[in-house]
Amino acid sequence: MAVTVNLRKMIHRKPLEMCALLQAGNTAAGGFIVSDKSNMIPSHDIAYYVGGVSAIWNYNSDNNAWVQLPNSGITGVFGAGSCGEFRAISAPGGAITMTASAGTTTSITTTLNLTRMLTGCTVRVVSGPGSGFIGTVKYNTTGNNSIITFNETSSVAFTSASQYQIFAGSLWFFNAGTTAVGFSVYDRATNTWTARSVTGLPTLWGTEGQLVSTPGFSSNRGLGFVNGVATAGGATTLTTNKTFLLNQWANFQVRIMSGTGAGQIRTISSNTAGANGVLTVSAAWGTNPDATSNYRIEGNDDHFYLFGNAAIAVYKYTISTNTWATLAPAVARSAVPGAGMTADWIDGINAPGWTDETYTNFLTNGNLVRQNGRYIYSLRGAGNSRMDVFDVAAVTWVNNIDYGNQLETFNAGSCSVDLDGAIYIQKEATGRIFKFDVAQNVLDPWVVNPGTQGAAVAGDKMFMTTFTEGPTTINYLYTLGHTRNELYRWIVI
Repeated sequence: MAVTVNLRKMIHRKPLEMCALLQAGNTAAGGFIVSDKSNMIPSHDIAYYVGGVSAIWNYNSDNNAWVQLPNSGITGVFGAGSCGEFRAISAPGGAITMTASAGTTTSITTTLNLTRMLTGCTVRVVSGPGSGFIGTVKYNTTGNNSIITFNETSSVAFTSASQYQIFAGSLWFFNAGTTAVGFSVYDRATNTWTARSVTGLPTLWGTEGQLVSTPGFSSNRGLGFVNGVATAGGATTLTTNKTFLLNQWANFQVRIMSGTGAGQIRTISSNTAGANGVLTVSAAWGTNPDATSNYRIEGNDDHFYLFGNAAIAVYKYTISTNTWATLAPAVARSAVPGAGMTADWIDGINAPGWTDETYTNFLTNGNLVRQNGRYIYSLRGAGNSRMDVFDVAAVTWVNNIDYGNQLETFNAGSCSVDLDGAIYIQKEATGRIFKFDVAQNVLDPWVVNPGTQGAAVAGDKMFMTTFTEGPTTINYLYTLGHTRNELYRWIVI
């Protein structure tokens, strides 16, 4: 962004700002805070602190104030190992894709009970009449069978066969437990919680937990990873005009942006190597793409990954089927993660070699390539400096990567948040915050929080918000004190 002279000291020295105290306190082991990093939702009331089943608070950064949310009613025993994620995509009833009951060229009649205005939020139609339409909410009714009206006009009227997705936000909450665990989602648009399956997960979960998603629409700040025009398509294939590495896009999703088959989204199961790479999708197209189909490869809206529990196991949750699967990585994690572990999906690096679609090697000890969205970086915690990387496409671990300035160790209370290819890491209750630059592969000091800290407790205590006005975008990093209710922030550029 353009920097005026009176901002130079502010961004160079990063002075601390103290924000509103968290009324709930911050003493619960497992307490975590998450936010909307995508900046897709036209509001700044999208940071959530979870300190228990009925201790869930929403922070509004514009008003610098907190409000409590409904009781989650989630199963399990809250404590170390609890974790969560905020998604821009809505999930009423636990589903991210809904079916209209009627419509016009400028409105969709839903089967939902919307409780708030969604003005400015995005809706996209993914199947049926109007498929491929992306609109902005002008206004909506509230109550049963709410009607959403758009600023834009569709070329055809929406009907009861139109399927759509709303981007108004959802909070996903995994609860630890001694004999049972819980998993639920809060939908911001309907103000409701929905319990989700925990079948296939351990019933005893503790120590640490990290829930990581790979959102599609907001991948790489909404740009996606690959954009192009198909040259052909079959029942389960799309032939691209790109050169790929073998199976580098497995487990991502491909979306038809315009042309034949517009709006359709499918999970990629494999891709061929070399020029004119062919994507094979996991479910047949409703309408086969062809040489008029503009496509985009992006993160997978349908997936979550769960790490932790002092175990090397990785679990994948699929929203559309409400199921968990235990993954079998080609190479297992070489050691269990412990207290202070972190996990961050890296999708927005803008650096030489990362945006030119050449996918060159950048870490020889693990043969990692410069590919946005492919890797989840995870500090192992447990009082050491080890960093492991999970390869989403190959379903494998690259263990113990070497990185610049590798010496600092991370233990109980350490936590992280990522943005645009950088991971910000708070070391225990020391107040020391580091920046791990993935493209540069180095850990640098970033700031020291002078605020008083109490005893270190498990759980992520950091989040990001984005302020946009015209062409100017400013990011803020927030952190809660350990066993204290002070909230602090710094400007990030």
